[in-house]
Amino acid sequence: MPAQLREVADGVHLGALAPAGLLQTVLLEGPDGDVVVDAGLPWSARRLAVLLRGRHIAEHAVTHAHGDHVGATAWLCRQTGAPLAMGEGDADRFETGRLDTHSGALGRTVLAPLARERRRVDRRLVEGDRVAGFAVLAVPGHSPGTLALWRAEDRVLVVGDGPVNVSADPRTPRWLPLPQGLHDDPATADASRRRLAELRPALVVALHGRPVAAPEQWARAVGV
Repeated sequence: MPAQLREVADGVHLGALAPAGLLQTVLLEGPDGDVVVDAGLPWSARRLAVLLRGRHIAEHAVTHAHGDHVGATAWLCRQTGAPLAMGEGDADRFETGRLDTHSGALGRTVLAPLARERRRVDRRLVEGDRVAGFAVLAVPGHSPGTLALWRAEDRVLVVGDGPVNVSADPRTPRWLPLPQGLHDDPATADASRRRLAELRPALVVALHGRPVAAPEQWARAVGV
């Protein structure tokens, strides 16, 4: 079956970039066109081209500048002409190539080099900005500029990383925890996730793993 987007909430679509939902892209329908959230690995470009065929991409937004989320970012912006939006705390690092925001050696040696191609960041996002009808939340820790996207009217939350749900049933999640060494600052990352869990999102759409529609279980998984 060819790659295709799957609508998981009103105007919110998931596209798998790796098997079992372990790496995804999110497409948000916005008033001025579609917004693609995260671009996966460098070799995700071919799959992104299939997923996004025929769509008008108004902007490419990034949850955080780690190599498995921005590996195909420069390609996507060049291919679609879309401007790039990224958290203010990550923008300079992305532009200059200093993506060593992992406390552990695995992230620094394996993930950071995956962002091989750079480009200018057109919009530096901060708390309270808007992306396709979602409010930007600054949730540092996984990287200095990590962002989440929150739509309060239906309590949909888009997050970049963990905890990773590997269950296909959104109401009965099974967790694959992230190694703490993949965070820039593990303690700050934990605090940011607890802040998000306190929102009690009805649906969590993650770039790693499958959606979760079990607010209490997600809150427990992040330590609330």
